[in-house]
Amino acid sequence: MTEFSGAMIIFILFIFAPLLNIGILPVRYLIAHGIISEMAHRMAVCEKRTEAQKLLKNNSWWTNLLSACGVTVKNPDAQLVIVDKGNSKSNVSINAILPNDKLPNGSGGPFMYSIQLSADCDISPLFNAGAGLPGFTSPVTLHLSSQAQWENLGRNPETTLYYINE
Repeated sequence: MTEFSGAMIIFILFIFAPLLNIGILPVRYLIAHGIISEMAHRMAVCEKRTEAQKLLKNNSWWTNLLSACGVTVKNPDAQLVIVDKGNSKSNVSINAILPNDKLPNGSGGPFMYSIQLSADCDISPLFNAGAGLPGFTSPVTLHLSSQAQWENLGRNPETTLYYINE
């Protein structure tokens, strides 16, 4: 009977706990990817691009939720991805104003616009230790990215500017 208890302790400490520690990483990855996708979608359905900027800066529900799930978000960045009819792709910072040739009625159009949200995420295992192997005892750093199509291509009737450029 004494060999059984010793074997169980060895099994739990050296086999079960490390497998459980590694097994939580895919779950946390899926949670992080889902939340970043949701945030990209929320930014894409904003009426104006400035509202999408404010949503990224001021709305911290997604980073707080991810930190509660064991994921630390660093360097969140949003880009406006523009694809023209020739399938050439260009990225513009969400803070930049689009030139006239990149607007919906621009010379290279028609265009498809998407918001791309990317962030560096530290995904922690279930049990952390000071230093060690990433995934086993220390966080794994991944660059996560999600993209959602910009939905409002209309013009503001008051200013006659495109909403995507406001």
